[in-house]
Amino acid sequence: MVHALSEVWRALKTGGRLIDLRPTMRNRSVELALGGATLFIGEIDSSHTFSDHVDANEALDAALADGVFRREHWATFSIVSDLDTLADLRDFQGDLRRSVMPESLFERIAALTADAETEFLIRIRREMLIASYRKL
Repeated sequence: MVHALSEVWRALKTGGRLIDLRPTMRNRSVELALGGATLFIGEIDSSHTFSDHVDANEALDAALADGVFRREHWATFSIVSDLDTLADLRDFQGDLRRSVMPESLFERIAALTADAETEFLIRIRREMLIASYRKL
């Protein structure tokens, strides 16, 4: 992130805007929408990525302290992925790079949906950060 910020600062004109969009340091949550209710099932462990987030935050804090950027806006929002089956959840798991999905999530969903007469959705919720910074 330090190198990226240096390059952004070099490329932007004074008054130019940097948009920072990335996941927060919260684990993704796994929920089950079943029969009109939404049940929290568990979390996908993303702690292996937290050091990257800490480094990015420190680099941005240093740039702000040095007066090269000014934060204009900061907010969080959720991205939700709805999956139809446990097979879809396995596919989702296969796409994870450094996060770990506990096997207990699959077991709990299988147990809760084994006798389900209605359709269900497996919902993955990921919190994102969006911020804008102005080059000074």
